[in-house]
Amino acid sequence: MHIGRSFDGPGHVEATCPCPLAPCGLVDTDDVDEACEQHPPTRCKTIRTGHPADACPGTGRAVVVAMGKTEAAHQAVIDAAAMGESAGTVNFSLFGALDDYRAAVEHEAAERIREDSWSRRDRWGRYENEQREAGQCHGADLIDPEVP
Repeated sequence: MHIGRSFDGPGHVEATCPCPLAPCGLVDTDDVDEACEQHPPTRCKTIRTGHPADACPGTGRAVVVAMGKTEAAHQAVIDAAAMGESAGTVNFSLFGALDDYRAAVEHEAAERIREDSWSRRDRWGRYENEQREAGQCHGADLIDPEVP
């Protein structure tokens, strides 16, 4: 069984825990790390999503790994801002600034994907592969739904 603590599939909980991830980004119940604070049955935490291992969609792990890197970078900035002070001594406006920065970077990435569409056209301005172009546009929508 592959399990997760987020409501809509693998999320930040799986991204930051020490458990090895299944190809879908969830945690395999047969491979739970006992040091984890979230997934071992002895922790008595609510499991909110899951599927049988034999019905695993096999995709999603890369997103969870990227989320883990984002979460680690976020924490590193907060730790640097605290400069050795005890937890909770960081100016809370830093959290909003980090969220704004992340949103701006995501928006820029979506814009770059959309604007790069000319490199995927032939000399008459037609897309060489319509399905790939639709996938690229869908990807940009997933990154930042507000991109026109």
